[in-house]
Amino acid sequence: MAADAPTILATSMGFNRARDPWRPGPVFSYAFDLAGGPPRPRLCFVSTGTGDRQASIDAFYAAFADTEVRTSHLALFEQPNVPDVAAHLHEQDVVWVDRGSVVNLLAVWHAHDLPAILADCWQAGVVLAGESAGSLCWHTWTVTDSYGGVRGSGEGLGLLPHANAVHYGEGERRAAFHHLLATEGAAGGLVGYATDTGAGLHYEHDRLVAAIADRPNAGVYRVTRSSDGEVREEPLDALRLKRGKGA
Repeated sequence: MAADAPTILATSMGFNRARDPWRPGPVFSYAFDLAGGPPRPRLCFVSTGTGDRQASIDAFYAAFADTEVRTSHLALFEQPNVPDVAAHLHEQDVVWVDRGSVVNLLAVWHAHDLPAILADCWQAGVVLAGESAGSLCWHTWTVTDSYGGVRGSGEGLGLLPHANAVHYGEGERRAAFHHLLATEGAAGGLVGYATDTGAGLHYEHDRLVAAIADRPNAGVYRVTRSSDGEVREEPLDALRLKRGKGA
């Protein structure tokens, strides 16, 4: 099974990590549906941004235990855990990139040729998805705290030629995103999309086709710089995903 078009889910949501074991949020069912609704979807977890923390990998497997989801993970520390990274990722219905440091994640990915492999998977219909760093990585411009303070960065993969901010209402992220759009958007054309915790962005090719959320107050925003230099923030209507029992 494959998505009808190259598809990315860039979100500030995913697992309910307060539960033991973790509970998958409704965004996973949404992702499987976009992948063609396979009865036993193949899901690969990529946690490069945390240095392939074993506790997160274990929690991922526990979250989908006793379900029809066929789970796997890709680890790159200290070496890849699968013999053929490209073949393994191409076999998936959904690749889910976990939170962590997007700057460190991208550096390691480049060393292992992941950008080209993931771009090929995207074109082939594998749904690329993720939370936090797993949202930022697909875009061209981001705001990130990977360097310590929150600041803009133009080092994303660029599958999506937009700017992205996650967990938008927390700390200095909104102000940093507005500053990014005010400076990098000066030449015109740069569009930013931001998600509160519990919200996400659904792209086909490089076009936003839906805003989604798994809780009532989670917002999605389109942020642009107008010709007069003012940064404008437009709330978008979001499709509310239904949480399963116990989620």
